[in-house]
Amino acid sequence: MKNQTTDFPTFQSKDGTMIVSFYPVKLPYGGVSDKWTLKVLEWQGIETISKKFINNFEKKMQLRDYQSHNYVVVKDNSNLPQIGNPMAGAC
Repeated sequence: MKNQTTDFPTFQSKDGTMIVSFYPVKLPYGGVSDKWTLKVLEWQGIETISKKFINNFEKKMQLRDYQSHNYVVVKDNSNLPQIGNPMAGAC
C-alpha cells in the first residue's frame, strides 16, 4: 500500500519506530463524524502513547506533514471507525 492516498491512513516512519494512525470517529449516538478524526501515536515496542481528536483542517495539515517527511502509508483505516466523543476532550 506504499504511497497510496487514503483519507484515514496509518503512517510508519522509514526506520519503523513511529506509527501514526488516523481513524474516522463513530459518534456515541450513531453515525460517523464528517468533522472529526481520531489520531493515534505509537512507538514501536511501546503501547499507544497518545490519542487525540483533531478537526479536518488539522488532519489535512498533519497528513501533508507526514507525507513530506517521507512517512510510508502502511494501512487504510477508512472502514475502522472508532467510537468516541470529540466534545468530551482527549481520549
